[in-house]
Amino acid sequence: MLSGCKSHKETVVNVRPEFNAEEVWQLGEMKGKEVVFLEGQKKITIQINPEAGTFSGCSGCNRYFGNFKDLGDGKMVLSDFNGTKMACPEAFHKMENNYMQLLQRCDGFNLSEYSLELMQGEKVLLTFEKIKD
Repeated sequence: MLSGCKSHKETVVNVRPEFNAEEVWQLGEMKGKEVVFLEGQKKITIQINPEAGTFSGCSGCNRYFGNFKDLGDGKMVLSDFNGTKMACPEAFHKMENNYMQLLQRCDGFNLSEYSLELMQGEKVLLTFEKIKD
């Protein structure tokens, strides 16, 4: 007696989140350490607009912006950094400088629905949480 085998195929669709220009991400960690904002300090944020090829945000005191290029497979280039130069308390500038130095080293990202990790190689430098879309 022969019995037939049924072939059952499943299609797995891996939907990878994409950047949305309306999304605003707030910094939560730098190099794995929780960021504690000082009283009166603006939150550090980033917005990435892949269609326009730009990024922008608040670095805790000043606004910053530049060019963004998605190279695929979680790789990216951030370039042409620029920003405002407002006077702020020294402690704000210290955190801002640390953030901007790390941001300039980032060459990759992991993006999920509610979190964004910016990386240098395999090392996570900056972790953000979505606050607006």
